Amino acid sequence: MPEMRDQIQSRAALEQIRAILLQEWDPSGIRDVQGPRDEYENYADEILVILSTREATAETIAAHLLQIAADHMALRRTPALTALCMRTAMHLMRIPAKHRRGTVQNSGAVDPMSQDWVRRFIAANLPVLPVPGIPEIRLHKAGPQSGLRHLAERDPQFGSPYWAHYWSGGLVLARYLLDRPESVSGRDVLDLGAGSGIVGIAAAKAGAAKVYAADVDPYAISAIELNTTLNDVVIDAIRADLTKGDPPEVDVICVGDLFYDAALAENVIAFLDRCLAQGVAILIGDPWRAHLPTARLRLLAEYAVSDFGKDTASTGPAGVFAFE
Repeated sequence: MPEMRDQIQSRAALEQIRAILLQEWDPSGIRDVQGPRDEYENYADEILVILSTREATAETIAAHLLQIAADHMALRRTPALTALCMRTAMHLMRIPAKHRRGTVQNSGAVDPMSQDWVRRFIAANLPVLPVPGIPEIRLHKAGPQSGLRHLAERDPQFGSPYWAHYWSGGLVLARYLLDRPESVSGRDVLDLGAGSGIVGIAAAKAGAAKVYAADVDPYAISAIELNTTLNDVVIDAIRADLTKGDPPEVDVICVGDLFYDAALAENVIAFLDRCLAQGVAILIGDPWRAHLPTARLRLLAEYAVSDFGKDTASTGPAGVFAFE
């Protein structure tokens, strides 16, 4: 009886989804109130429909949860809420494919279910090293024997492991925050395009009240989580492209080395303009790459730091700027 089997599996999936939403998501805190709890039946139905499509990803589910929270619960789209929605979405993606009507499994690409494996790989193969010029911070860094090709072989969408290397824009901004803790102390900070998380780690060490680190790469999120623990700080890592949304409710946005590509720079500048209009302070670390919006910047400090692709003993100038 294939139809009956599908119905049973769908009911099982709905029960799983509802339980996850109530136990792990529940952004308005109504899990013990029967009336509002009933609404979660509708939310579970909507999530099951998304899960049943070929295009289902943690990002699409997280976006839907964020929309529910904003439209039906009147909650603000804070980085913390965004992170909660993403964590819940990653758990929802673990529901077995056989319980999702019509779902077709993806290829062997890395998905949220394998992030524990990725963290174990990074911890085992990327040695912990002090950061050049920033002895207060240590990071997992790739070396000749790190075997990152094994990650690429496992996942055809692996991309460039920028999160495993030092970039001068991140180094100069991290050094600045540690030297000038008053720039972030007691404030909520977003590290945009966080990579290894070095800037967010520096902000946390400098006394930021709350630190968020956002990146679109799942491998970067794994690296951030490991590096955060390594440096004994608390950071909320968010896998999302925040440049496409509304300004987050933070006091400071830190941007380390995101102006190396024209299209990326255009998106980042448009996002920063929206944030600036909301009164958010913006700090940029960059070695004067090709698409840096120099006409919009005020130089705050300059350091000699190393850069990706160069010997760590070799340094070059990089600046910290206020975006205005």
